[in-house]
Amino acid sequence: MSVFDFLKKKLMKTNQPDRSEPAQFPLKLNLGCGLDKRSDCLNVDLNDFHKPDLICDVSDLRVLPTGYFAHIHAYDILEHIERPKILNTLKEWNRVLQLHGTLDFQVPSATGLLSLLNKPENRLYDTHNTLLQCLFGTQTYDGDYHHYAFTDIVLETVFGNSGFELVELQTVHDWLFRGHCKKIRHVYVEPFYYLPDKEFLHQLYRTLLAREVDPEGELFYMGMLKKGISREAVAEAIKNSDEYKERLKTKSPSDS
Repeated sequence: MSVFDFLKKKLMKTNQPDRSEPAQFPLKLNLGCGLDKRSDCLNVDLNDFHKPDLICDVSDLRVLPTGYFAHIHAYDILEHIERPKILNTLKEWNRVLQLHGTLDFQVPSATGLLSLLNKPENRLYDTHNTLLQCLFGTQTYDGDYHHYAFTDIVLETVFGNSGFELVELQTVHDWLFRGHCKKIRHVYVEPFYYLPDKEFLHQLYRTLLAREVDPEGELFYMGMLKKGISREAVAEAIKNSDEYKERLKTKSPSDS
């Protein structure tokens, strides 16, 4: 029986580890492991050809128990998440961590790469092509595309908004951010994100626009969802609408 099968069968029922078999219960997660599988971790990856312990989208870890893991290792993975989904992804990572659990990450630095691109000695096609690959990914298979790069301000904000304290952040090789976070509070994804599409859209309208969805809006946004556009992207589209912006202007503190 695999480590994950053991976790799933026992922890999902009790949400408590069986300390009589500690080797079966890694307290660390290695998210987006690729070929970097670690013996002391539950290795998670979207692609089966990497042969992880668990084949899973790291933005949705609902198969794993809440508050069980002590540490998350997430190197070179967050940039593969679509930009609108990053905050909810971090909230999901928050959910599976114990309070005061830790998270180590590595992501591309937008500012570092721009600085390298602008250096006179780097103004060669091959050098620019390599640096742009660092920014956008090698793009050799599904999931190997970068959707985002980061700045120190963005990292501090998104981790803070998802219940983490950014304890340490350093620049590596002039183009990578490597950081260490601690979970300081519980911040979970809003439950309506897990409803069926139509129910999700109706609740999203009630939450963001304080009204029921109109037929035109339902047709448009359900079409987006059926095409595979993420729920977070739909929410962002509504937040970019004139109606939502006008509502923010007139919204009283008691409505928050």
